Amino acid sequence: MKRLSPGLMLAGLGMSAAISLLMLFAAGVSRSIPVSAACLFTAALMTWIPIREEHGYLFAAIEYFFVCGVSLLISRSSVYTYLYILLFGYYAIARYYLRTRMDDRFLTVLIRMLIFNVMTAAGLAFVRFVLHYDVMTLAPDISVYLMFAIVEGVFIVFMLLYKFFSYLFDSTLRNRLLPRR
Repeated sequence: MKRLSPGLMLAGLGMSAAISLLMLFAAGVSRSIPVSAACLFTAALMTWIPIREEHGYLFAAIEYFFVCGVSLLISRSSVYTYLYILLFGYYAIARYYLRTRMDDRFLTVLIRMLIFNVMTAAGLAFVRFVLHYDVMTLAPDISVYLMFAIVEGVFIVFMLLYKFFSYLFDSTLRNRLLPRR
């Protein structure tokens, strides 16, 4: 595989960070839950752009921390900012790391689900003890077990969609957007 020039790599990094920030802002402004979810998904998908290049972990981590910091400055009150920081923003880094280090696909899916669950628990603890808000009051008629099943279903759908769109990006768009020398 041919390498990207450093300038083109930084341009791709800036482009993906700008799109992530724009999508997080759009998710916070939108009144429709499906549109907000699609914007959050697109913001999380943008971390996949630098991860597959040389020194990809470094560039993806730079993008993730930059987007987290700037999104906290721009839209601190948006729940989608916190969802990006705690759950979806670092997914590309964790997915690619596990995929390159482990051969067993089922085990990598289980580890990713475990990471999602731990970060969800951390987020719920943050909301409960720091922000003093009880999340279960949003859906008082739903049992905790049903809420757990819904959250797991959302994670599974997210992982399947992420796999499809990252494959689509790698197979068709990567060489057109970021030409190699």
